[in-house]
Amino acid sequence: MQELQMVMTDTGELKTVLVRRPVNEQVAMIDTLRFTVGEETWNRTAREQLIGDECFVLEASRYLEEIFGFGITRDLKKSRDFYTNAWELGDNYGHVAFGGARQRGTMLINLSGQGCIAAKAGWESRLHDFLVDTAVRPTITRVDLAHDCMEGEYTVDQVDGWYDDGLFTCSVNAPHHEYKGDWKKPNGKGRSVYIGLRRNGKLCRAYEKGREQGDADSEWLRIEVEFRNNKRVIPFDVLLDPSSYFVGAYPCLRLLDASRAPEKIEIKRKAAEINVDASLRNIRTSYGKYAFVLRNVLGDADFLDAITNQSGEWPERLKVPDFETCATPLHALPRAQVFNDLDPSGDGWTEETVFAPAATTGNSHAIHEQREGDGDEGEQRSNGKRDDLR
Repeated sequence: MQELQMVMTDTGELKTVLVRRPVNEQVAMIDTLRFTVGEETWNRTAREQLIGDECFVLEASRYLEEIFGFGITRDLKKSRDFYTNAWELGDNYGHVAFGGARQRGTMLINLSGQGCIAAKAGWESRLHDFLVDTAVRPTITRVDLAHDCMEGEYTVDQVDGWYDDGLFTCSVNAPHHEYKGDWKKPNGKGRSVYIGLRRNGKLCRAYEKGREQGDADSEWLRIEVEFRNNKRVIPFDVLLDPSSYFVGAYPCLRLLDASRAPEKIEIKRKAAEINVDASLRNIRTSYGKYAFVLRNVLGDADFLDAITNQSGEWPERLKVPDFETCATPLHALPRAQVFNDLDPSGDGWTEETVFAPAATTGNSHAIHEQREGDGDEGEQRSNGKRDDLR
């Protein structure tokens, strides 16, 4: 049975702190990450008071590029995760969400598995320093930690056996267990076993990663542990030492302490090999007969010229995640200069200062600001409008 540490949050809620176990070397990496920061964080990084959602998003993009190597690249023009607006991060490497009356003035940053691999080396320590030293009201709301068995060091059947042996039990009762995929007659598309429930804040899934990617004979197994902050506190140190928290999640994962986590370049290479093979197999299955006939009719060179798309765009499946190949972030794009109609001093006029004559009608032309009330995080108004004025 594991020893648990409990803490009381600022709202009076009792939560569990993630268990940490020392490890000999890193056996796990971060595969998904979600965190929130207060919008006033970007006033601090910009060293000025920002006004308007666009200014906050552009400043977040600038700073996130320093951390990850990529910033915010486009407006998704939709709501997401109970926030009013969402933007794409990198080349579909995650998203940023902002706005909403009940989000307590926070911004959500979600980094996907592809984003974690694509990010510039050392992003974990840079993000840790940002959350600890710079961000206002920072909270990690989800982190997925993963270990890859690239050469079949462990199998999904062994992981399933660990459950039967009680090696996933951390308290009195055994956690929830669920199969996915064809376990009776494996068909090469991959099998998964899920331990625990997402609503409880901790979930382990082990699945045949290589077969899921399209290689029916692959021995690549991935074991992931997903932590959420709904019933536990996720320390910022998980960014610096993910393996200790991964191994501490369940007794059976201590068996992996003697293993070594593959380098990200190994994972990129393995995924690329599988995707190339799968792409060729799909082309052969769908168009192989056409290719056989047309090559003989046209010749190889003319046939390739006839069928090749010259746009230069890569298929999504063949793209290798890398921060250096991302689109230009929004904050780095040229922007049209905006002039203030009430202040002509910045409109390029080089002659004498222009003064408007005083109004003689007696009407008031004062400019008023209206501020509405705030709500709680996690919801938004049905009309989608922000309730706070920057």
